[in-house]
Amino acid sequence: MLRKTLLIIVLLMFSFTYAQSGEPDKYKKTYNDIIFSPGLIVQHETFLEVNVLIGDVTVETNGKIPIVGVDGFRIGVETNLRDGRNHTIAPKIGYELSATVFAIRLSAVNYFQNGNSEFRVLPEVGISMGGWANLTYGYGIPFNNGNLNNVSNHRVGLSFNLDRRLSDEVGL
Repeated sequence: MLRKTLLIIVLLMFSFTYAQSGEPDKYKKTYNDIIFSPGLIVQHETFLEVNVLIGDVTVETNGKIPIVGVDGFRIGVETNLRDGRNHTIAPKIGYELSATVFAIRLSAVNYFQNGNSEFRVLPEVGISMGGWANLTYGYGIPFNNGNLNNVSNHRVGLSFNLDRRLSDEVGL
C-alpha cells in the first residue's frame, strides 16, 4: 500500500512540474536573424569595424522592465584604414549579449601590422540602448608581443546593431 501511495505522489509531482499554461506568451517575441553591425573603436587611433551578428533578436514589452536586445555570435574585421607602414587589420570572432541597458561581449582578435601578428582575447562591457546602440569599454589581453605601433590594450567602442525591430523599439 505504501508503494502505491508513493508512486501516486511521485506521478502527481511530475505532472505538476511539467504543467504549462497552454497560452503562448504574446508579449515576448524572439527572432533568429543575421544583423549587420558596424562600429567605431578608439585605441591610440580610430578604427572602423564591420561585423555580422548571427543570433536572436528579443522584443518583450510585457512587465515593468521591457527586454529588448540581441544575443549571438559575431564575426567581423576591424581596421584603421591607413595606407603604408601602420596599416592594421584584425579579423575577429566573438559573442555578444546586449539587452535593454547593458552590453557584454567576448571576442578573439588577431591583429596584423607590418608583418607582425598579435592575438588577443577581448572582454568588453558597457551600456546599450535597447541592443541597437552599444557603448563599450574593453581590455585586450595579448597572448604574444606583436610589436604593434597603434593598438592599445584599452579601447572604447561604439557599435550599432542595424535591425528594424530594435530600432522600432528604441523609437527611431
